[in-house]
Amino acid sequence: MNEREDMQGRLTLQLTDEQGRVVMQISRKNRIVKTGRRLVAELFAGVTGGTSPSKVTHMAVGTDKTVAGDDQTKLGAEAARNPITEVTFTEFDETSGGGTTRRVKATLKAIFDFGDANAAQPLTEAGIFTAATAGVMYNRVVFEPVTKTKAFKLTMMWDITF
Repeated sequence: MNEREDMQGRLTLQLTDEQGRVVMQISRKNRIVKTGRRLVAELFAGVTGGTSPSKVTHMAVGTDKTVAGDDQTKLGAEAARNPITEVTFTEFDETSGGGTTRRVKATLKAIFDFGDANAAQPLTEAGIFTAATAGVMYNRVVFEPVTKTKAFKLTMMWDITF
């Protein structure tokens, strides 16, 4: 077995209509920002005290199209934030460079129902956070515009691979 320590993230967005039909699906790799890498390091080390790290609890969507940058700490133009409703873990083998690495994938899910995240502008960015407001941003992704109205439900499934 080889050792591989890089974290990777991929967001899959699904827009579904009232009959449950998927009308749009987008999948994009994200950028794990500096605050997100620090969060993982502090959780691993068991940092305690007044600024103790906490787990991720929410996903947010916004309308900024600016490319994700390493020093970002929030979305460019947040439109809505909802709690993570489901987390699952999967182990799998990944083969690269002539060897096999055992990886662990955490899949986080959040739902923006028909009445949620109906912004005046199309949604173009998303991130994972440690709180319902403010908090630490773990990652950010920019994607092609998604027009979310009350006729659609948006499901976000984020795979983080360790």
